[in-house]
Amino acid sequence: MNRSICTGVLLCISLFLFGGHMKAEVIHITQKGDSLYKIGDRYNVTADQLAKLNGMPGERKLVQGQSILIPGQSYMVQPGDSLYKIAKRHQIPIDELMELNGLHSSLILTGDTLQIPQKEKTNVKVGAYFIPKDQGYNDEMMSALGRYLTTIYLFSYNPNQDGTLSSLPLNNSVAEAWRKGISPFATLTNLSGSGFDPELAHDLMANENKRKKLIENLYMVLDRHDYKGVVIDFEGLRPEDRSLFSSFIKQVGERLHPHNMEVHIAVPPMSGSRSPSYAAAYDYKTLGRYADSLFLMTYNWHWLGGASGPIAPIQEIKKTLDFATSVVPREKLMLGIPMYAYDWVVSKEGVKGKAYSVQHAISKYIQHESSIHYDEQSEAPWFRYKDEAGRTHEVWFEDPRSLLAKFELVRGYRLGGMGAWQLDFSIRQSETLLRSEFNVLK
Repeated sequence: MNRSICTGVLLCISLFLFGGHMKAEVIHITQKGDSLYKIGDRYNVTADQLAKLNGMPGERKLVQGQSILIPGQSYMVQPGDSLYKIAKRHQIPIDELMELNGLHSSLILTGDTLQIPQKEKTNVKVGAYFIPKDQGYNDEMMSALGRYLTTIYLFSYNPNQDGTLSSLPLNNSVAEAWRKGISPFATLTNLSGSGFDPELAHDLMANENKRKKLIENLYMVLDRHDYKGVVIDFEGLRPEDRSLFSSFIKQVGERLHPHNMEVHIAVPPMSGSRSPSYAAAYDYKTLGRYADSLFLMTYNWHWLGGASGPIAPIQEIKKTLDFATSVVPREKLMLGIPMYAYDWVVSKEGVKGKAYSVQHAISKYIQHESSIHYDEQSEAPWFRYKDEAGRTHEVWFEDPRSLLAKFELVRGYRLGGMGAWQLDFSIRQSETLLRSEFNVLK
């Protein structure tokens, strides 16, 4: 995945396997003075239930503008609400909202109770990247979250200049994945000491002997460790290596497919065949023909080295999906959904920002009692705080509103599924929403 994410941000998408078509939660946006006890009284649920549903820490503090999931289908109208806002927040058509509640006009009043329409669950594949550690950790993660996954991508095998591969301390993770009903995949990157290395990838793909050796070594690793297949995560490739990369993927498939092994590819977001030009090496149409799945890295439009802003703006994701679905079978596409935050220092130039998990972002805005803002155009939340040195930080992250908007893209574009980076930073709200929206395929 993207190097800045790879250095410290771990992302997870997970699913609960519940059947039926009931929508189990509504999204409440906290007001000034709200507490779990006050919210619970309004919705006739306990503070303990709300805390568990939302994975809240022991202090259970709330800040203004925070997204809280409430069990059930009943939603209480808050100050500043409108039918449009409520429908958009829950990703439902406004006419369905009006029909279910017997409304003949858009007039609603604070304190009114509305029923949120149910959605029929759809089936999706779900993948997550995983960095294996000791066996106790691996077994714990598989037991806690692995049941929600179709595939798991063990990160990572890195090639040397001669086509040999680095080792990866698996510590029972592949065997445990199979026991949990998850298909384990090896991740092959072009990482070197300098990060994702386009020159290393070029040399390995362009040199016939090295290319054959790399592919054979890859097959041997997959066969020896009983992997289902490989995810090829070659990032930052030179635009002029477009044909070379497609040819490489074709040859990998020719070696693996006869042995019932799959080839997945992580690709950057694109809105056209060669747009943006710096990503022209990734020929979606050709890659989609040779590979079993394309993992769309639909995030990082704003990064730590640039200006602050939404990491995965919905309008940009749609451009990628419009193009991808025009050239690749929909069932082969996996939407990458970020579960990480970027923290920029916006009051002083030259200060490096940080990347961390959404759960850490939640702890950060509670610690600083920051108000949460929501950018409606990009479907992304953000907040600001001051550090000990008095510098102003701006943090963009994901919450139930932004996640649900992305989940609706998976449904609306009829994609094969979604994926995440990586397994051990799951947050309860994402699990709760996914349980309501989808059934995971095994």
